[in-house]
Amino acid sequence: MSVQAARSHASSRAAILVHPAWVRITHWINAIAMLVMIGSGWQIYNASPLFPFTFPRGITLGGWLAGALLWHFAAMWVLAINGIVYVALGIATGRFRRKLLPLHASQLIADARAALRGTLSHEDLSVGGDQ
Repeated sequence: MSVQAARSHASSRAAILVHPAWVRITHWINAIAMLVMIGSGWQIYNASPLFPFTFPRGITLGGWLAGALLWHFAAMWVLAINGIVYVALGIATGRFRRKLLPLHASQLIADARAALRGTLSHEDLSVGGDQ
């Protein structure tokens, strides 16, 4: 691929980004925090399994019950603070207003039907279209 083609590809890709950087960053922080919560939750479960199986130690986090609880609560705080940041930035930048309002019952019903049929559009609604 030539340098010119690479620049063209990069500029066309930048033009189709739907979410701003702060939305993508908060998403990935949540994804990592959820992985930590799952891994530590499995270790917490292993301390006193409800069912006759345990999770392999290689996929758990924390090493022992107290360590797992520390990881679990730390990830919980990361999720809580990240959620506050997401909501604050969504309000401050006006993204929530642009993306969510005005919201009409007919649009919700049409989207629910499309989702049930598997034909829900994932296009950026703020760019063109008569939806």
